[in-house]
This record gives sequence, C-alpha cells and structure tokens, in this order.
Amino acid sequence: MTGIYQKLAIVGEVGAGKTQLIHTISEISPFMTEAKSSVDIGKEFTTVGIDYGRLALTPDIALGLYGLPGQKRFSLLWDMVNTELWGLLLLVKYNDELNVKSIAEILEHFRPAETGVPVVVGLSHADLAEDDEQLNLFLDILQFALDEFSLTAPVVCVDTRDAESSLGLLQLFDALNQPDLDLSQEEHNVV
Repeated sequence: MTGIYQKLAIVGEVGAGKTQLIHTISEISPFMTEAKSSVDIGKEFTTVGIDYGRLALTPDIALGLYGLPGQKRFSLLWDMVNTELWGLLLLVKYNDELNVKSIAEILEHFRPAETGVPVVVGLSHADLAEDDEQLNLFLDILQFALDEFSLTAPVVCVDTRDAESSLGLLQLFDALNQPDLDLSQEEHNVV
C-alpha cells in the first residue's frame, strides 16, 4: 500500500481491551507483545511492548494501530509512539472504582489538550454495571477526570471483541479530525 500513513495510539489501564481491540480490527496478523504476568492483575497475560496492527481507512490511507502498555513504567514506549498522532484512543475499563491515577498518568504524558491530538474514550466492560445508575455515576467520575485535564472527548461504550463496536470508535476520530468541527463538552459526549 502506498500513500498516507496515520498513527493511532491505543492506551489505557491493564485489562481495558487494548490488545483485543487491535486483534479485532487489524487487517494484518497483529504483532502482540503479551507476557505472563508475575503479579495478580486480574488476568493471566499483560502487554509488555507495543502491540501493532494495521487497517486501511481508504485505498490511499493506512492506519497503524499501536497498543501501548497501561503501566507508567513503560512510558518510554509511550514516547516512541507519541509523535504525529492521528488520534489517541483511551480505553477505560468499567469496574467498581475508576482508576483515576492511571488515566491521569496517561493524560499527563500524552497531553492531548495541549497538542491538539483528537481523543476518544472507549468504556469497555460496561455490561458489568449492575444498573444504569451505577454506570452513570462511573461516567460522572470519568468526566470529572477528563475535565481536570481540560479534555473534551466523546465517551462511548465499546465491546473490543466486536468489530462493528470497535470500528465505531474510528468513525468518531474521522469526525474529530475535520478542521471545522466545533466541539462543546456537554453537547457531544456520547454513551
């Protein structure tokens, strides 16, 4: 494929679905860097390098999918990808308590509000919420965390195992990358 190459950084806490999303939507056999975890993180394997996949957006535009480890100790890998980004996909895993520290570390490092990189927040595992009230409380806390970084971004529930759901996130990036788009925080957040 010749033409334009874009980069999408896929970041988020451990277990948010970064590797799964790449596996779901990549047109090539993705390069995965998972290793058996030596500590209890709620799953057997964790990403220890940069997962990579690719997707053709058009016949002339390819999108590199860069899945990055969620732990700050891997921030050197974050630096390797954090240039000339088409977008930053922040995956947040629904659970009883929002991992605000992880979100803060990622946003402090990537600084999307300062760089102008479009951000979409994908909320995975939302089906684990007991009811809408519990999910809405979680979303309120998440929105507060985003507000702390002056970040206006759509928040969308996603099933990273489902291609249609995952590709829906990319459609949001396509809209966000339109130069004349006017985003106001309250009007465009979607769940």
